Amino acid sequence: MTINGTMKIATIANFWLNELRPPLDKALLITPDDKLEWTPGPDMITLGNIFMHIAEASDYWITQVIDHKDCIDYTPCPCPPKAEIAAMLDSHWLRIEEFFSRAPQIMEGTYLLQRRSGPAELSGFWIMLHLLEHDIHHRCQINQYLRIMGIEPPQI
Repeated sequence: MTINGTMKIATIANFWLNELRPPLDKALLITPDDKLEWTPGPDMITLGNIFMHIAEASDYWITQVIDHKDCIDYTPCPCPPKAEIAAMLDSHWLRIEEFFSRAPQIMEGTYLLQRRSGPAELSGFWIMLHLLEHDIHHRCQINQYLRIMGIEPPQI
């Protein structure tokens, strides 16, 4: 990885942890406790489970796929109290920080994923981009849920 590449990775890490994290943490904070089980329609994920799913994804990709360790099932129903969900998100942010602390080696590595269609080799850089896209996607979903409930989401 070149110095330019390392600087670009640091820019992504800074954006993720200093720009994306605060509105997600604030969104959980402003979510009423009695709305964690809320969903806009049948067969849709609950608001609380979206927050847990964000943490679950980084656990799966970093802990299981990259580090070959067991990951945790984060999506119990009903949702745990908000403090437990906040702890799950804190674990997510720590995993992301640790992921970036292992750059550039982790980005340059290739990791095997068993898919239904067969095995796939993915780079650490691809996993990083996938997780970033995943967090942004679910931030948007959380903001939409909050708006439907009449709650102003955090500024992004």
